[in-house]
Amino acid sequence: MIIIGEKINATRKAIAAALEARDAAHIRKIAVQQAQAGATHIDVNGGDPRPGREAENMAWLMEVVQGATDLPVAVDTADPQAAKVGLAAAKAKPILNSVSLEAHRLEKMLPIAAERDCMVIALLMSDGGTPCGVDDRLRSAEALLGKLAGAGKKLDEIIVDPCFLPVSAEASSGRMVIDAIARIRANWPDVHIGGGLSNISFGLPQRKVVNLAAVAQCIYAGMDAAIVDPCVPGMVGMMLAAEAVAGRDEFCMNYVMAGREGKLV
Repeated sequence: MIIIGEKINATRKAIAAALEARDAAHIRKIAVQQAQAGATHIDVNGGDPRPGREAENMAWLMEVVQGATDLPVAVDTADPQAAKVGLAAAKAKPILNSVSLEAHRLEKMLPIAAERDCMVIALLMSDGGTPCGVDDRLRSAEALLGKLAGAGKKLDEIIVDPCFLPVSAEASSGRMVIDAIARIRANWPDVHIGGGLSNISFGLPQRKVVNLAAVAQCIYAGMDAAIVDPCVPGMVGMMLAAEAVAGRDEFCMNYVMAGREGKLV
């Protein structure tokens, strides 16, 4: 299971303040907490609207995070210069988050993904907007996977993000994304599938409960990657348990080892 710790993101007020103050101790603490909780990758987002600032933030974050943990990094940015800076600074094979079918983003990010040895999140957004059903997700997946394959990416280097939408806004949103995950897994068995799962609970009370329900169902359908907060009690345990129940953990060894390491609570 690819577990991308989502907490080092400039959209969070505490992270934005730490970036502005260059508070390395705070960033290191968050990185280590996520690593200890069971993350396999650490997401790094230094978003800033000021010209050139996001690339500067990315360079600083890469140094601090990689000094705190040996886990590979997910370079999370829509800014091409920040993406280049982050990927160039990576000590282990990184993830580029993300490439989509939106023309302005595809034109800039696809060449960057092509020239680097990295995994890439394939976000199923297009100029037509966010896909809501199963068939439109499959069409976007086919088109974007073709673009990435043409750029030299192997299927097992790609994480398809099927676009998780709030069930509070549309009751069928959860069912649609789960069914899409199953169809993507059937059509392209070698790709990884996952993304920002916590979007599914937006606007609801006790979002953790909804997220835990969603992650179990999505894993059974074929999801094997997620951008989540691994420090939420029960999240990593639920993921590993769901993989074991779905038959994707031989002799339940990943689950057992996580229990021995105290990561199931």
